[in-house]
Amino acid sequence: MPRTHKILIALTSHDQLGDTGRRTGWYVPEAAHPWKVFTDAGYDVDIISILGGKPPVDGVDTSDSIQQAFLDDPKIAAQLADTRRPGQVLAADYDAVLYVGGHGTMWDFPHDQDPAD
Repeated sequence: MPRTHKILIALTSHDQLGDTGRRTGWYVPEAAHPWKVFTDAGYDVDIISILGGKPPVDGVDTSDSIQQAFLDDPKIAAQLADTRRPGQVLAADYDAVLYVGGHGTMWDFPHDQDPAD
């Protein structure tokens, strides 16, 4: 059986913007637009977040049809509702990893102690 081509999207789990009292998280367009390119090219896409569970969102524009399609996609919605942690996936199963931006990444990406194997 031929190998499936897959891309892993990694999101932040951090939801506090330092000591400002403001919320933060991952930036939807930075996941949605690459997802569209990847899926149009025939790749399967999986999503993880540093702590697993539901990652916090910081920025979305639902008037953007690509962002809306991303959020409405049943597979994506299911993954976003309960993401796996990096240590729960095998890096060798993926052709590439996309680290999605957002302010939260400054706190948890550099200190992640649960890398994908």
